[in-house]
Amino acid sequence: MTKLITKIITLNNRKTSMRLAQAEWEAVDLICKRENIYRKALLEMIAEAKDPSISLTSTVRLFAIVYFYQLQKLKDTPSYSSFKQQGEEPIFSAIKSIV
Repeated sequence: MTKLITKIITLNNRKTSMRLAQAEWEAVDLICKRENIYRKALLEMIAEAKDPSISLTSTVRLFAIVYFYQLQKLKDTPSYSSFKQQGEEPIFSAIKSIV
């Protein structure tokens, strides 16, 4: 069984906790590294875009799945550079997908 790790995070000047598996935290950190964004900023973007009826934790999990799916889909596209020029990078596609 995967151990869940609880972290206290501050989003928009409010403290909250989020519990993800180690691999999920690593995925979030990998996205942040790839996109050159702080974890706090990414989580705030996700929190602002999420459906109010879905928890932040579930939305972060969904975001990570969609992000890596979009990244793979773009890498499989021959005209990857044209997507980048149109602002269709995986981070923005993933944010749009969770709204």
